[in-house]
Amino acid sequence: MRRFLLRAFLPSPAVGAAIAAFVATLARPNNPDTLWHLAVGKWIFAHHAVPDISRFYYSATTGFGYDYAWLSQAVLFGAWQRLGGAGVAILNSVVAGLIFYLLYKLLERNSKNMLVNFVVLGLALMTISVYLSGRPAMFTVAFLALEVLVLSDFVQSRSKLIWLVPPLAVLWANLHPGFVVAPLVILSFLPLGRDARARRTLAVCLAATGIAVIFNPYGWRLYLMPLETARALPMLQGLTEWSGVSGWEAVVWGSLVALVACGLSLRRQPISVILLVALAAFAAGLSNRNMPLFGVVAVFALGRTLLPVILPGLGRVALVRKFEMQFETAGGWFWAVAIPLALAGAVRLRASPVNLEFNFSGYPTAAVRFLENRHCPDNLFVRETWSSYLLWAWPDRKLFYDAKGGFSREATEDHSELVKPRAGWRDVAERNGLSAFLLERGSPLAVVLSEAADWRREYSDSLAEVFVYAPGDRQQAIRPPAPTTHRSRTMLASAEERVRGSPRISRHWKYCISRHPEGGLLPDYRRRPKEEH
Repeated sequence: MRRFLLRAFLPSPAVGAAIAAFVATLARPNNPDTLWHLAVGKWIFAHHAVPDISRFYYSATTGFGYDYAWLSQAVLFGAWQRLGGAGVAILNSVVAGLIFYLLYKLLERNSKNMLVNFVVLGLALMTISVYLSGRPAMFTVAFLALEVLVLSDFVQSRSKLIWLVPPLAVLWANLHPGFVVAPLVILSFLPLGRDARARRTLAVCLAATGIAVIFNPYGWRLYLMPLETARALPMLQGLTEWSGVSGWEAVVWGSLVALVACGLSLRRQPISVILLVALAAFAAGLSNRNMPLFGVVAVFALGRTLLPVILPGLGRVALVRKFEMQFETAGGWFWAVAIPLALAGAVRLRASPVNLEFNFSGYPTAAVRFLENRHCPDNLFVRETWSSYLLWAWPDRKLFYDAKGGFSREATEDHSELVKPRAGWRDVAERNGLSAFLLERGSPLAVVLSEAADWRREYSDSLAEVFVYAPGDRQQAIRPPAPTTHRSRTMLASAEERVRGSPRISRHWKYCISRHPEGGLLPDYRRRPKEEH
């Protein structure tokens, strides 16, 4: 009886991969993007409508703000309403478990060796895990993995599940703008059809998917979203996730590219598959936010090319051969369902073994409370990384800038001018009517404002500073005393010391003094050469 129960309830390797991914990604949410989507989801619940994103900002935008991820924002906030931050964390981990279950089943078609499959999934985890943080992008990764698995099933066995792709495309188009990859994947599978009938079925599925996408609040206009993103790409390059791969991500990206290239050289594939892999690799190299999509495509390519070639040789190793297994038990699903439900129940009963509440320790909670109590002026400037918290904690307050608002080039340049202040920062503040700043303590602009005579520090703690415009003698602010006096030397030395005392700032910027064209001196910052970092 014990042996029967053990076999009946033993998770299959694919379910084991799902449980491992669930545990590996379970953590307190703290991503500012997650908080921004939660804030918009709260607005959707309150108004029962899809918002115009531009209504949350007072700076110049490019027009109507299309909310392409409205459904995922509603789902995230629904999880928050039920279980707080733990609801978001559990939902994120459940989606992660689904992704890695699908990826394992994709690998299992060509490799029965659990050890080899888990090594490949480990590489995929490094490309995907960063973006499994309660953001709508996680739904795109899950839908892409499911689509690739369903299409692979159809190519091999003409599975009827292919007709699930168009209905899923409707859901995908309302959850995240990553839906644009769905038609491309079907197009790349067209040459893989075994005969003309299979290729016709794929073509019909492609047409149905293209039509299904328009079932969203914006209709056919959703197809213009990739063009809008491409047009805004130069303005987004300054953001971390829109920059190219670097650091450990570059190592993982390079390793996957090398493995896939090796596999493609060993087993010839149709040109459409090669183009799909090349496009995914190029997109990931151009912007690291595309790394999860490349991870899914790389798993698909490795399962078709490299693994079938190397497995016969690895099978001769006794240790590796012991991991060759494939089974599926209905009882094994018990653990995949029971673990998330048990954790959700424990959170509901306030008996959770881990703390999964949203981590607000990196946000200016005390400074925002101070501003609310002191009736802060309307036009408040806050750094882009904190704007999501302000939208969440103070929804009636409009923001100056956020990477998701569809801003004009002028607003983007003004934001950059203030984050990295130069001699013309006053003109930017006056042009946008800025009368208050909420800044990170020791940031370049905070240092500049602390030395300006017409700006007063109203609040300061270990994390944030608040400056309010206090009109005084503008000439004194523009023309400070000459540095030959003891007071000027002390003031400028103090500002320089503050910048050098912050490793995050002094690593990339160096303090210097520039001469104002009307006379006098101004503090300034210049980017250090890369060799000085």
